[in-house]
Amino acid sequence: MLLRLSLYTVLFVCMVSCKKETTTNNNVDLQSGTWRINYYWDTKDETSSFTSYIFMFNSGGSIMAHTSTSMVTGTWSETATKLTLNFGSDPVLSGLNGDWLKTEKTTTSLKLKDDNAGQDDKVYFVKN
Repeated sequence: MLLRLSLYTVLFVCMVSCKKETTTNNNVDLQSGTWRINYYWDTKDETSSFTSYIFMFNSGGSIMAHTSTSMVTGTWSETATKLTLNFGSDPVLSGLNGDWLKTEKTTTSLKLKDDNAGQDDKVYFVKN
């Protein structure tokens, strides 16, 4: 009985302390289709600032973000672990500027977090 209880305790501690693995498939082509932001965190949830934007990752490193009334062009680049975005000084999109660590990259989602460990910023793109 004591051995079984000890075994259950060890299994429980292992399950609680194990980190979830994330999926990053670097073969996914961001240039295929359009994307939107379904989550943006910068000290608070600011997703609503981006709900009207559609993003297109274009070849040559340009990215377009458009709404029904405006279009902003920026740049993007990608390594195995990071995605870098730059929308210049646009009042809304400049919050996306910088290097982002890829925590998940699938055919339908791209989850990023700030590469600065002292920041908790996150942005999640989903494919339209």
